Amino acid sequence: MSGVQSLLFVRPPRPLWPFNGPSTAFWPPLAFASLAAAVRDGTRGVSVAILDAPAQRMGWRTLAHEIAARRPTWVGIGEEAVSCVEGLRLARMAKDAGAAVVAGGCFFGHVAREAVGAGLVDVVVHGEGEQTIVELADALRSGHRSDLAGVAGITYADGEAVVTTEPRALIPDLDRLPFPAYDLLPVERYGAGSRNHPGLAAIELGRGCIGACSFCILWRQMGRPLANGVAPHLRTKSPDRILEEVRLLSRRFDRRYLGWVDPCFNADSRVPGEVAERLLREGRRLGQSAWVRADCLVRDARSGALDALVRAGLNEVYLGVERPDADGLRAVRKTTSMDATREAFAILARDHPQVFTVGSFIYDLPGDTRETMRAMHRLAGELGMDKAFFIPHAPLPGTDGWRPELWDATGVRFREFDFLPSLRGRGARDDLDRALMSSFALDWDLARVRSHVARLFHRDARKRRIARHVVWRSAVFVGSMWTRRAVGAGMRGGMVVPRWYES
Repeated sequence: MSGVQSLLFVRPPRPLWPFNGPSTAFWPPLAFASLAAAVRDGTRGVSVAILDAPAQRMGWRTLAHEIAARRPTWVGIGEEAVSCVEGLRLARMAKDAGAAVVAGGCFFGHVAREAVGAGLVDVVVHGEGEQTIVELADALRSGHRSDLAGVAGITYADGEAVVTTEPRALIPDLDRLPFPAYDLLPVERYGAGSRNHPGLAAIELGRGCIGACSFCILWRQMGRPLANGVAPHLRTKSPDRILEEVRLLSRRFDRRYLGWVDPCFNADSRVPGEVAERLLREGRRLGQSAWVRADCLVRDARSGALDALVRAGLNEVYLGVERPDADGLRAVRKTTSMDATREAFAILARDHPQVFTVGSFIYDLPGDTRETMRAMHRLAGELGMDKAFFIPHAPLPGTDGWRPELWDATGVRFREFDFLPSLRGRGARDDLDRALMSSFALDWDLARVRSHVARLFHRDARKRRIARHVVWRSAVFVGSMWTRRAVGAGMRGGMVVPRWYES
């Protein structure tokens, strides 16, 4: 097929997670920027653009006008489960405008046959997409449906049949990827006006993980394909490559805060610390946040890497605690011990008190009781974290809990996968939610009171500011849950629909 064709990646309007402020509710869509760069560098005759509606507070009516005006050949989408309602709405809008729909990411990659079979999308890209999207663009440009069969790592419709091609091998050297197409994003809008994450950028140290937690989809997304599934596999970029990206973000785009998107930022024992040391030698200190693994944090504290990371700007860390007991950790295949978790939080509190610490817990597993919830809440206090998130288990597509009968072509069912307590009024889960909310509101011993007072009046201004913000948003969230339960309204969870959503 001759002539220039266009690929438009779109993040549609979506609700906000209630604990995020409007200035940092939507991180830069790094996957779109990476895929767009691959298309721009690897294909001819294809123009590529990114439309990030939430970053621009663009509602559905404006988005419809934009798509109609741009008339893309293909629209690329990729949503989490909770926002697949918006992804499917966008797919219908794109098709009405005459575009074909290419989907990918952690959600669509694991419901590919259902989504393609229902006619909702035309092609689904599985796993890592930079090489696949280039070959796919060439195959689509040819206009010959048969060319799709030669593209590894996709699912598409061939008449009445749904075809999944052979898995694509992982990219062995991440340094060979082009720099993400940051220039196609409204970069200045990310973190604009934020005091805690000013000049926010999303950046990856590497891909994959060394763990295989049963509830997590991220290690599967960038895992190594096997004949009967996928295995966890960690790859990192070189320190040279990472420093080049940081310099680009800092110098050209004036980014001042790095949000590391890695599911396990500190899994590699060498690269994070070396990057930090080199940033310090350059006199480049940037605020940073990252998901870290407790046993790796203990290792890095002993080697000195953690100290370098904090001096280079790491000021916010997230640790997956998950369960309060060894049996619970084994049940979710968590390979970090509780001893390592306790030591990690103790190190942070003692040696790096300016670092804001967040711990996550997962509940609503078989056998969980009100006492389980109280034990989790007590453990959060004992560990001394600045914020605890209690996340109900969601049987995400691709994880151990997923069942094919959970598929919903409207996407409405997946709105419940918001990782928030909700008091939905459903038997055992409702009992657990009420126990958690009761503990949050009523279980105040002297140690917890002292801990909260210390955070609210901490000597570090950033940590003090975030602590007060978290207390306010948590109180609002819990109050809204009880209120909505009392009036019997809005029992689908706590996502916040912004005023511009339909505009």
